[in-house]
Amino acid sequence: MKKKRLLLPGILCMAVSLCIHTGRVDAMAAAADSSASAPAQNTSQNPEDTANQQTDTPEVPESYNWEIQSNKISGWPEGPKVVAETAILMDVDSGEILYAKGIDEKRAPASTTKIMTAMLALEKVPFDTQITFTDEVNNIEPGSTHIGIKPGETLTMKDCAYAILLASANEVSSGVAEYIGGTVPKFVDEMNQRAKELGCKNTHFVNANGLYDENHYTTARDLALIAQAAFQNETFREIIKTPYYIVPKTNITNEERWLNNHHKMVLDGAQHYEGCLGGKTGYTVKAGNTLVTYAERNGTTLVCVVLADNVSHYDDTKAIFDYGFTNFRKLTPDNEALAPAKENTLGAYLKENGLLDAVVENSAIDVPTDAKESLTYEVSLEENSLKMDYYYGKTALGSSTQEASPELLQAAETFQLQERQSQQSASAEDSQTTASQGKEDSLNGFWGEIGGKFHQLPSWKYPALFLLAAAFIFYIVTLVIKIKRSIRRRKRRKLRKQRERKNQ
Repeated sequence: MKKKRLLLPGILCMAVSLCIHTGRVDAMAAAADSSASAPAQNTSQNPEDTANQQTDTPEVPESYNWEIQSNKISGWPEGPKVVAETAILMDVDSGEILYAKGIDEKRAPASTTKIMTAMLALEKVPFDTQITFTDEVNNIEPGSTHIGIKPGETLTMKDCAYAILLASANEVSSGVAEYIGGTVPKFVDEMNQRAKELGCKNTHFVNANGLYDENHYTTARDLALIAQAAFQNETFREIIKTPYYIVPKTNITNEERWLNNHHKMVLDGAQHYEGCLGGKTGYTVKAGNTLVTYAERNGTTLVCVVLADNVSHYDDTKAIFDYGFTNFRKLTPDNEALAPAKENTLGAYLKENGLLDAVVENSAIDVPTDAKESLTYEVSLEENSLKMDYYYGKTALGSSTQEASPELLQAAETFQLQERQSQQSASAEDSQTTASQGKEDSLNGFWGEIGGKFHQLPSWKYPALFLLAAAFIFYIVTLVIKIKRSIRRRKRRKLRKQRERKNQ
């Protein structure tokens, strides 16, 4: 009996153990089936993927309430509050800034650095170029994003470009930088030089991959300028919207590498955004999440940059895009509020002759849907180019420069000729007026000088003047009397002679 009692618990334990083991086997089988039906995944460590797993947090960071610069523009649509410490929304075509929060504050860009790296690489190296990597691939932070490239391994430039922009491979970025520049520092010098050429004033790179360094920084405005320039490259645009790319077997690695796009807004899923054209993610512990994203709707292409966003970089980006697409529209020639600036006579003349419609149509300037301030422009002509600067109230929106048509150039020449003739006529009238005023001024000056000298004489000048005046009057009266007497005498003589003739 005792033996039966002891065996029963043992049998129960074995049954439970068997059930647990069977459950594990079933789970493993399901996982195997799932992996077999899906594309192979890159098994290398990708910290950015982990960082992109946004979680709900009840606490609102202090940065959420930081000042939004664009909200201070009079009559400008109020932009959303975001967690990102700095953020910007820019029109890719015109460079106009629609949303601004701390856009000139320096922050670490993390892997968004690779936009500059890839742009230079795509410009300088053909896609079919074979790049053999050196020991430089080992000079990256342990645990940072990579695809497992080994020294001596060879990839094409095409493979490298996708590895840099989709998989954010740090070692590939450094290897390509070394290949192009001879050394990584020399390539970084090219990065900094290009940044200056693009108008970046607060950017300095020290590496090609974005791994943290206190001297490696940029701003939301500068990064938007870099992103704007990169977007002009058709190959770059094609790569950033690609869901995945397969790197074929190499001379060292005997298996394919599947590279997945890290940017979740361009992929199907919870973070997908309608109209997203791709972009670049970034993350380091000290930089936090950084994100550059492009989106297009109704013919308007915008780029959004958020930096130092540790909580909701995707949600912030969506909120800023929604703000831009909802509150702004393209400026059109038939906008009744659009007028030349008061002193811009050339602009007024060209508008009256209907010559600016095509220019405005191609300007790509965005204006608030519900404009509360005046919309004006200033036109200037330099050689064969027409430049138009646009203003919303006193705020400069942007400018557009394009080649002037022959008709427009002819009209501008006619206007300038009329202006010169008008100025010459006005100058001639001014000369005549000045001459007559000069004569009056000279007479006034003469009598003024006489009066000044008279006032300088001593006090006895007044009695002397009285006596002189009396003597002058006495002289005149005496002269008149003499003249009258002389006339009378002559008359008497004539009468006397007439009488003498009659008596004879």
